[in-house]
Amino acid sequence: MSKKIYFPVGIGIVIISIVLIISLDTNEKTNFEPTLALDFTYEDGNSNIKKTLEGTGISMSSPIKLSTPGNVEKFCSFFTDEDIQKLVEYCTSTELLDADGNFLGNIHMVGTHDLPKLVLVVIQTDPFMKNLPEIKSVFGSVIENLVCSCWEELKPSGIENIDEWIDRHREFHLDAIRTHSKSNLNLEGKQLQIEITTNTEGYLWKLFVATHST
Repeated sequence: MSKKIYFPVGIGIVIISIVLIISLDTNEKTNFEPTLALDFTYEDGNSNIKKTLEGTGISMSSPIKLSTPGNVEKFCSFFTDEDIQKLVEYCTSTELLDADGNFLGNIHMVGTHDLPKLVLVVIQTDPFMKNLPEIKSVFGSVIENLVCSCWEELKPSGIENIDEWIDRHREFHLDAIRTHSKSNLNLEGKQLQIEITTNTEGYLWKLFVATHST
């Protein structure tokens, strides 16, 4: 039995025996450049998100951990800048399933052996974005657990809540028939970025979380 896994650089398969197969496309790498450690551990970050998602009907697997140089180079090669990529020593990946058990996406954390420097959420939607509520649940859970639960109090960039940020970016992407778009803001010392890429299956959504560099 095998399950899908979406890495930000391609689409692959995770097999129960922990044999990883992934097709890498260097054109899909990100120029997002995190250099500072985040203020939580891989274990705490993944565990807290998983607990929150349980209340939404979305299940999250235990993380696959990749730490050897060969595996990191092969499966965690996320950045266009080679100097930034060299900073990646360790990464974890978890799988997300919706309430019906359908594959939804992945959450990746990359950084040093001790602390992550970047969290990346990747979710594929169909052309009608029928799983937009699940995107809002996952992105919201990640931000509330890894950044703060203070969005509605601080209203970054004048945006009332996380759902509004997602809706605004969706409209921005669709109104101009863009193939790729991104939206950035800062919240409580963290840099957040949403990206949408139009592809043959519909739309690939990404959420990045990193420490804001002042």
